[in-house]
Amino acid sequence: MMNISQIEWCDFTWNPVTGCLHGCSYCYAAKQAKRFSGDVRINKGSSQLRKDENGLYILDNPFKNQVGKVIPDPVGFEPIMHRYRLPMPAQKKKPANIFVCSLGDLFGPWIPDTWIEEVFRACEAAPWHNYLFMTRYPQRYEQMSSIGLLPRSRNFWYGTTVTRSADLDQIVFLPRKQHNQFINIEPLLEEIDISDIDFMDWIIIGAETGNRRDKVKPKREWIETIVTTARTAEIPVFMNSSKEPEKVWGGDLIQEFPAELILTEEKPIPHCKKCEYCKITPEGKRGSRHDCMKVGKHIPGRYARTSPTWCPFRNE
Repeated sequence: MMNISQIEWCDFTWNPVTGCLHGCSYCYAAKQAKRFSGDVRINKGSSQLRKDENGLYILDNPFKNQVGKVIPDPVGFEPIMHRYRLPMPAQKKKPANIFVCSLGDLFGPWIPDTWIEEVFRACEAAPWHNYLFMTRYPQRYEQMSSIGLLPRSRNFWYGTTVTRSADLDQIVFLPRKQHNQFINIEPLLEEIDISDIDFMDWIIIGAETGNRRDKVKPKREWIETIVTTARTAEIPVFMNSSKEPEKVWGGDLIQEFPAELILTEEKPIPHCKKCEYCKITPEGKRGSRHDCMKVGKHIPGRYARTSPTWCPFRNE
């Protein structure tokens, strides 16, 4: 299933495509891939992996090593399509904010349009979620939009990674009535003037984590410049929690969401055992049988803690 995210601005991370060829020195995803790749040389010789016409790897089922252990990143940080992960958003019924491809760049120039379209279709199959994309190649958004391949659904959010002022030159303008757009200034490596991108719908700020030797620690005035500009343009700001921004900011971090990403709290799913219509019949060593007297159906054992999908009280 998708992973519950440690990233504060999303609920889950979902990685149908992983890997990146950009080569950022501070990339946490590359370190994670190396950690969970096993022996890449042996893995690449496995029949579990196949290549497409572009020479990119595709995995139709979870990769297992010689002893049956699942290896999440069998080719390290090389681009790979985990096709078996595509149905995952539709399997999660509770609406969530999902960060798509947190361990790669889905819009990198090495990724074929067909892969991106497959991911889009998987998202569209579960329209109750919000999908947040991130790339260092926003030109790809513009290219796909120009030929009608970039979804215009309001639950799609197109983000651009910015670390230095020079990165701002790559940002593209997507019509606001058609697309949601945001920037993720993470890690913040220098002072950045964002006054020319007041068309953004959201701004995320973060610092480099880990203990890299040349790690850059953001200054308070860098953050203040961004926040002041965002306030003038009425753009919500979200500061990622970590010791660096907390230390220089010196107070409660600003953690604002666009209204569309604030999910209303759902009514809890009712429990059969607490329902007056649930008839419980002891059956010895087999346990107890549960029957719904309101609907006249047997309640399968897998619903011992929550009511089944056909329960009439779920929609009240």
